Amino acid sequence: MPLCGFNQKMFEGLTAFHEGLVEHGLVDRSRIRGESINQTIEREISDMDRFLGEIRRIKDPQIRDPLEFLTRYAKSFYLIVQRDGVKNYEQTIQRLRNLYVEMDSKFYRELEGRPNDMVQLAEYLNGVGV
Repeated sequence: MPLCGFNQKMFEGLTAFHEGLVEHGLVDRSRIRGESINQTIEREISDMDRFLGEIRRIKDPQIRDPLEFLTRYAKSFYLIVQRDGVKNYEQTIQRLRNLYVEMDSKFYRELEGRPNDMVQLAEYLNGVGV
């Protein structure tokens, strides 16, 4: 359940998504706007926060929920990139990939079906980090 048995296609898709967020969403937009990457990150995060503040206006939950969760994911990724530095984004992507593999492995190899399996998984992930 955690990530449905993570596989290669999922990794490739997320890697391409992360790379696009940095290369297009930050680097290209910074160049086009003539601003620093940090300014672009700040602007993008602000835009996402403003969108999330209005997302309740989308009445259909099958549209609203994926947009909300994707926006929250992209924002979280930008915050990690901002913390670690855009020049290190490839390492950030690898650390996230490792986290997802670790989570999936822990659940399916050790915890699935046990009482409180999700509680144990959450506690385990507290020690993993990105």
